[in-house]
Amino acid sequence: MSPRARPLFVCNFTSCQTLLKPTGNTSTVYKDRFADGLRMLSAQTLQRRHWINDRWTDTEAGRGQQIKLLEYACGPGVISMTLAPFVTEIIGVDISDKMVAEFNHNANTLGLADKATGYKADLLTEHGMTEAIDSVCTDLDVVTISMALHHFEHPDRALQSMGQRLKKDGVCFILDLVPRAGDLRPEHEHKHEHRHGHENEDGEFVDAAHTIKTHGFSREDMQQLFEGGGLNVGFDYQVLPEPLKITIGERTLYKTVFIARAQRA
Repeated sequence: MSPRARPLFVCNFTSCQTLLKPTGNTSTVYKDRFADGLRMLSAQTLQRRHWINDRWTDTEAGRGQQIKLLEYACGPGVISMTLAPFVTEIIGVDISDKMVAEFNHNANTLGLADKATGYKADLLTEHGMTEAIDSVCTDLDVVTISMALHHFEHPDRALQSMGQRLKKDGVCFILDLVPRAGDLRPEHEHKHEHRHGHENEDGEFVDAAHTIKTHGFSREDMQQLFEGGGLNVGFDYQVLPEPLKITIGERTLYKTVFIARAQRA
């Protein structure tokens, strides 16, 4: 990939710091804990762009086409904005007002306001979205959920919803934790220290350990979830070579992360 096609905030870590700095909408704790990890996820996603999908605005399969990407449980939007140069429209959806505000702030900071918009909604419940948002989040080419699926009460329903929103041959890719047996830390430490500190619906930065529904997904788990969502073409699952770094005070935790993808038939 040529330097011209590479988004600067990924390959220039100083620029990435700008994306992740607190703005009054995002807790300083969030930035301090996850800046390194978000950079890693961004870089690993970019490296696997052609593995994720062959349809981007700079590829033969996608050139000249409209390519619409949804990042669900988007947070600050690092993954979708990593891929922004290669799509025509980005939709970020989160249940947190402050995370949606941060997503939109980051889009403005990076000059992406013309193609990236965040919305507060819950796409997994009938009453969690307006008809207008439901309409926006359909006919998608790419859907991604990054480091959030393990907090969902029903990940199977999440994949079913995402699958229904994709076009035929549309791609869903997931970044999340490898199960404890494959993690880099002992099980008892993982159990007590896995604290992402996600925001709640009111946008307050909280210890999210109590919201974790599963401690990760194996290859078999993800294949089953994808197939249950009608995403039964081109499945693959890769463990990332670099761990996710989380800094909590003077302590640093490392979590093993995978990326998995599949397409709608």
